[in-house]
Amino acid sequence: IWVFNLEECPETKCTKRNTFSSVLQQVFLKICYWRKPTKSSCQNMAEPIEGIHFPNWNPSVDTAHTYSWPTKETALTSHHCLDLYTSENLTFATRKLADYISEIFHEEENFFGLEWNQYNGKENKMIMDVFCKHPVRDFLLTGDTSNDSSQNDVLTSILKKQNAKKNMTLWMNPTSDFSFDFGQFKNSLDTLDIAYSHWITFQNILDVRCEKLYLHKSNFLQTDFKLLIEKWRNGCTPNWKTMTIELNENIDVDTCVEGEFIDMEPEYYNNKRVVCGNVPIRFKGYFDISCETTFMHGYHILRDGFIATIGISEDKYRVGWFHIRK
Repeated sequence: IWVFNLEECPETKCTKRNTFSSVLQQVFLKICYWRKPTKSSCQNMAEPIEGIHFPNWNPSVDTAHTYSWPTKETALTSHHCLDLYTSENLTFATRKLADYISEIFHEEENFFGLEWNQYNGKENKMIMDVFCKHPVRDFLLTGDTSNDSSQNDVLTSILKKQNAKKNMTLWMNPTSDFSFDFGQFKNSLDTLDIAYSHWITFQNILDVRCEKLYLHKSNFLQTDFKLLIEKWRNGCTPNWKTMTIELNENIDVDTCVEGEFIDMEPEYYNNKRVVCGNVPIRFKGYFDISCETTFMHGYHILRDGFIATIGISEDKYRVGWFHIRK
């Protein structure tokens, strides 16, 4: 991975005084590209960009671990890092640099990440206005404001303006009274991963539009998981296909599915033809969940031609799984 770090320009490295040093003092953005630069790309990069200083084209090389929430795994990758400096407003300079690098590498920007609590409301508005005019594939939002509800309006504005079209990772930790209407998202997502979901409401779960929903550290209880199952059986269909949710207590999935049921033999665990009527079929077996195989205890429930598979992992009694398929 090639990483370009853009910072405000120290006077020792640039003759022009940084008149915007009070606007954005932190490192603003890392722009990552997997493709190795060609010789012509390096020559083009050596050409000056107005307002941006390239000390040299000798990147530092190190390795870093990349963590994935869904798989709970890390991957070791090699990073080639260049430190760049600007005498301009960091927001506009970063936008200029991103456009320039995209042209050099013939790659579209596919990721935008923001640690939003490092900036005030005016700065966050400027950042979102500049970087969210066009959609990106993935969006990452981080920042802990769990003790400052005065920032909730700013956070709401960021979520409304973001323009992710595939994956969104929310590692933000807002106050418990924060709320957001997911109907305000511009796009229907493939994956929505929320690290601190204590602020998520039951209605949020029903409304959010995505293929896969991951909720970590929620305040939901077994009664909420049971209610979701009952709503499914009574005709309510959420706007996602798969949800993995970490509840605030252990789950007894047998208590969540009331009434008569049929035990399924192991050889029929993945045979949809044996699921008939609205009578739940209980199972225990191995299933592929979030890129890993796990032993699950749960139920298949048929409704309107769709099957909801509901269960828990045998080694993770607080994590519920809900998968809808035809």
